[in-house]
Amino acid sequence: MTSSIESSDSGSARAIGVRRDRSMVAMSSRGTLRDAAVLVAAMFNTPCCFQVQSAQRPILTSMERRSYMIWPSTALRVSPGLLVALLLLPSPVAASGGSDAAELHVISSHSHDDEAFTQGFEMHGGSLYESTGLYGHSSLREVDPSSGEVLRQTQLDQSLFGEGITILGDTIVMLTWKEGIALVFDIETFEVVGNHTYSGEGWGLCYNGEFLVMSNGTSELALRDPSDFTVQSTLLVTLDGQEASLLNELECVGGMIYANVLGSDSILAINSTSGAVEFTVDASQLAESESGGSNEVLNGIAYVSEQDAFLVTGKNWSSMHLVSFESGQELVEDDITDSDVSRILTSIWPVLLIAALVVILSSMRALGAIIHFLMLLLLRRQTEQPPAPSEGEQEAGEAR
Repeated sequence: MTSSIESSDSGSARAIGVRRDRSMVAMSSRGTLRDAAVLVAAMFNTPCCFQVQSAQRPILTSMERRSYMIWPSTALRVSPGLLVALLLLPSPVAASGGSDAAELHVISSHSHDDEAFTQGFEMHGGSLYESTGLYGHSSLREVDPSSGEVLRQTQLDQSLFGEGITILGDTIVMLTWKEGIALVFDIETFEVVGNHTYSGEGWGLCYNGEFLVMSNGTSELALRDPSDFTVQSTLLVTLDGQEASLLNELECVGGMIYANVLGSDSILAINSTSGAVEFTVDASQLAESESGGSNEVLNGIAYVSEQDAFLVTGKNWSSMHLVSFESGQELVEDDITDSDVSRILTSIWPVLLIAALVVILSSMRALGAIIHFLMLLLLRRQTEQPPAPSEGEQEAGEAR
């Protein structure tokens, strides 16, 4: 009886010991899982330098650990999307603008009367209209744009020095240099049907569909009412922030005003709203074929809409040239070429690389949160399951 009791007590004690050991193992396992979950989350959300330093710090108590892990960090977190947006913002250097230099391409060359002291050049209805200057030699002409042949002309009074012209409806408006008179010709008969008066000098003239744009050799363009020639506003022309003067023959095309500059081989493309020169064209190659006399300067630009090109000549030049301007801000932009795409990709690849790293790091943080959640879920399930019966309890149950 005594041995039976002792055996029973021994088995009961052994069972209690086994339960205690298993309970401790279970608690240890749950603690390990909890610590692992916290560690994984911390690994994905904590900078590597902090991970190294944390290994050298004192071990936290359970209360300290809970307060450290549960309360959200007050450190400032920057959104990955915000980082990408900041990286993609254009730099101040790229945003700052000056005028471009456009390339001039010669499409074809044609004969031109080298006796013509060209002042105005205008295409209309397939015909080229030209005004010439000098006292006693000023005229208005219709010219064949292909052959350069003068089809008809009318001479101005010897007291008038002809200047720029433009087409306005079925009339041609011609400026005079110092006489302060704008003559209005019937385009079919070349008869003078009217005139306007103005103060100051007259140099170049074009029509933008709303106003007559007039130059006078300064850096200002006058926008005049077509009906009575009164000045409605003025436009200051600037090149890289500096006033551009000696503006001569003009051509209005869309939102641009193209201008010859007296004594220069340059053509300016002027924004008709701001007055800023958007690009310049070096036409010196055209002047190389001329004799180079003092009067033989670039002057005369007419837009040929059918070919989206310009007829360009000069005073007393023996030729005129159909040309196009190649520029990033040209009237009709070309399609982006393979070299353009390559250049763009080369310039932005560091931004794309950094953006990819931001996305990857964000994904790792999300992965850490998922693992943390799964491990906590597993820990909860283990906590809710009843402990397995010990061997002693099974033997006691069988004995009962």
